[in-house]
Amino acid sequence: MNRIIIGASRIALILGMAGATPSFAQDSQAAQEGGIEEIVVTAQKRVERMQDVPISIGAISAAQAGAKGINDTASIQAAIPGLVINRTANEGNIFVRGVGTNLFGPASEQTVAVYVDNVYYASPEANLFTFNNIERIEVLKGPQGTLFGRNTTGGVVHIITREPSDQLRAEASLGYANYQALSASAYLGGPLSETVSADLAANYADQGKGWGRNLFTGRDNGIMADGNYAVRSKLKFIPSDATTIHLALDYSHALSRYSYQLAKGVTGADGASTYAGEYNALTGLRDLERLNTGGGSLQVEQAIGDLKLVSITSYRWSNVRYLLDQDDTPAVIADLSLPSKAHNWSQEVQLHGASSAPFKWVLGGFFFDAVAAYTPADVNYGVVLIADRQKTRSFAGFGQASTEIFPDTNLTGGLRYTYERQKLIVDSFAVGGAVIPLPNDRQSFRKLTWRAALDHHFNADALAYISYNRGFKSGGFNLLAPNTAPFRPEVLDAYEAGFKTEWFDRRLRFNLALFRYDYKDIQVTIPQLGGIVTLNAARARIKGLEATIQTRPVSKLNLDASIALLDGKYRSYPNALFIGPNGESTDASGNPLTIDARGNRTIATPKLTANIGGDYGIDTSVGEFRVAMNAAYNDGYFFYADNRLTQPSYWLVNGSITWTLPGGRFDAQLWAKNLTDATYYVGRSEQAGLGDAQRQAAPRTYGVTLTARF
Repeated sequence: MNRIIIGASRIALILGMAGATPSFAQDSQAAQEGGIEEIVVTAQKRVERMQDVPISIGAISAAQAGAKGINDTASIQAAIPGLVINRTANEGNIFVRGVGTNLFGPASEQTVAVYVDNVYYASPEANLFTFNNIERIEVLKGPQGTLFGRNTTGGVVHIITREPSDQLRAEASLGYANYQALSASAYLGGPLSETVSADLAANYADQGKGWGRNLFTGRDNGIMADGNYAVRSKLKFIPSDATTIHLALDYSHALSRYSYQLAKGVTGADGASTYAGEYNALTGLRDLERLNTGGGSLQVEQAIGDLKLVSITSYRWSNVRYLLDQDDTPAVIADLSLPSKAHNWSQEVQLHGASSAPFKWVLGGFFFDAVAAYTPADVNYGVVLIADRQKTRSFAGFGQASTEIFPDTNLTGGLRYTYERQKLIVDSFAVGGAVIPLPNDRQSFRKLTWRAALDHHFNADALAYISYNRGFKSGGFNLLAPNTAPFRPEVLDAYEAGFKTEWFDRRLRFNLALFRYDYKDIQVTIPQLGGIVTLNAARARIKGLEATIQTRPVSKLNLDASIALLDGKYRSYPNALFIGPNGESTDASGNPLTIDARGNRTIATPKLTANIGGDYGIDTSVGEFRVAMNAAYNDGYFFYADNRLTQPSYWLVNGSITWTLPGGRFDAQLWAKNLTDATYYVGRSEQAGLGDAQRQAAPRTYGVTLTARF
């Protein structure tokens, strides 16, 4: 039985403790043995089988990602029930179990955090990206208020890239798809000396034809990659048996052109424009999203006797150019230019107890320093100009320990104390050429979060657990509305019970989790002309059940299925704003239209999501043919608390056929995504004074990818 190492919170720890990362050859050997791969995680910062960890975790290996058509952040939802990823303007908004946010702006950290190789990606404009030499993906569900660098209420998406090995490896691929889409990637890694290994990965993507047209300008619409590229390099240095050092650097450039459209039945603010047809737009300003981002990290692991000291230092930056025709008409009513910059430093230190001791513990501290700014935001070509920035500085100390209190029964407890300061600096705020002086503002808060869990092993293949977690998400300022009040942190209490089981000599795995969330001070967004305002406005309760099953009934055949049932409702939201389809937001007297949203469903909370997939390998004299299929169902949800604008129910079906030549060095893959050409949306927006706007998700796409390994 091979072991696929899944580092759900601190993968760097396991690399030195568990040896080399698994290879594709090991995966093939496990398949021939007929058992399900044993998954090892470090969700509690120590090496454990995933089935032994009292936490709900979804994991996707690189091979599974390829088979299921998962090649970027947004497509992860095709394999993880309960996960929803929307796109507000040029940002990725991730929801897990109905917990997430539609916050907008360079300083708007997300409720579900994204990490790459233990490094936090604070910029919401940089968390949607194409994968580059990934090893695996983990999704931790529920608040992460103890062990992760930044507190979150929804969970964590952690992407781990390939580790440089002590053997030379090279890989290259070239792909072509409909809409004149070209893709290419390359990877080279291996030893530089007896103690140093390194790698370099690069990818490129370009889409020559859009999914639709802009009927006003005559240009293509829906171009998601216009000369995009990314490079990443990692260096691994082992000067002694007690020390391991990782240095990682990355840079990426992404450009897309996809204008919003008015929804069906909506008349635009110009009084004439309407729905332009699938993937089409009718805007005077051609929406553009350009992101240049990069960073570096230094991770050091040092053994001190039986203890282990870990240091993670990182720096990240982003530079964004964003053009948005918010009114979605040829008229100049809300044409926005929103250039922004952001950068942050973080430093984390961890001290781990002896791995062989019965009492498991870790202590640590985390420091985060960030600046995000508009440079400046421009509405209607100088009518409104906003140059402002938010500075954030956060300090946290944390600890967690586990011990066996009865035979096969373990108790876990953890605490984190966070102190955070935020400052709004308004450099300029001008309307119609007149400068309006606004004072700077600041806020601070202190939060104690925790985790408590009790688990019991009935035998080596059956675990039951209960847990109680509290997490919070930081507050902030409305950079596009600096004359409004800041929003406070939101807090979530999570109660969960689960079972993790394996059967028939590990040929069948079945896991079940039931949970209830109490959610308060929820950060909600209100779209308005010129941008979005965020405020705290609600309490909610979300309940649910998740079940996953994996099996390998015969050699070469892998099957998996999962389901998530969610029931999320607002418990208190007496003055929820109501915005009509044509942008109606006030009554005849000019007062805001409001409703009592108590009992309404929480946003991005589908009652049912499900996934079923499988792959089967067929050996022939000319190599192996592997057929893979994955179908994901989402029964729909609401985008806002008024429960008016909906995401319809849809099936997303992806499939592939891969031919691998004898020896495994060359393969060709035919693939298709959204085989049924389902209509659903990456984002829909109720806009006060402007009318409903939307962008459809990708239509049916298909292509071929050729890969060579040396």
